[in-house]
Amino acid sequence: MSKVEWPYRTPGIPDDLFKRVSGVPMTKLEVRIISVSRLRLFPGAVVYDVGAGTGSISVECALQVHPGTVYALERDSHADELLEANIRRFGLNNVKLVPGDAPGTMEKLPLADRIFIGGHAGSLREILTMANEKLKPGGWLVANAVTLETGPLVLEFLKSKGYLQVDGISVSVSRLKQAGLSHLWQAQNPVQVICGQKPL
Repeated sequence: MSKVEWPYRTPGIPDDLFKRVSGVPMTKLEVRIISVSRLRLFPGAVVYDVGAGTGSISVECALQVHPGTVYALERDSHADELLEANIRRFGLNNVKLVPGDAPGTMEKLPLADRIFIGGHAGSLREILTMANEKLKPGGWLVANAVTLETGPLVLEFLKSKGYLQVDGISVSVSRLKQAGLSHLWQAQNPVQVICGQKPL
């Protein structure tokens, strides 16, 4: 697999530049741009990407926080291989793969400046609880939700812990699709992006 030359620092890597495997989820470009911007990244930051999947968030964050470190947490061994391939594809040396089930894998990691939760495999409450323990005061937590139930759970958790600037948006994206000589808008599934800042 050839290495990708991506000279830009702003988020927004085209989806087709990532290696993909059926069954391994990926945060798509438009939602990824919003999610990464909500993390409020800075050089030198320590970031967790929980449920890293294909690694698109990990890659975008690693480019932003260098020389900081992104810990890509993923339980699926097939996704682990794909994630490592995408890390190599973008020539990154500041992403560390953390295989295994969160929240258990989070315990041994250094404290985080930023935490992104993209997948939870049914352990969202436990992951949020551990994320709150591992996130530094003043740090930002961002979670993406694709089900109706997940978004409110994250929102209520952040409020119950006194997080500041708690916010949520629902992102609905439609992309052009050619149909013969015409073009149609093809809707993608909406994604909720919930975020908040841990109090000092």
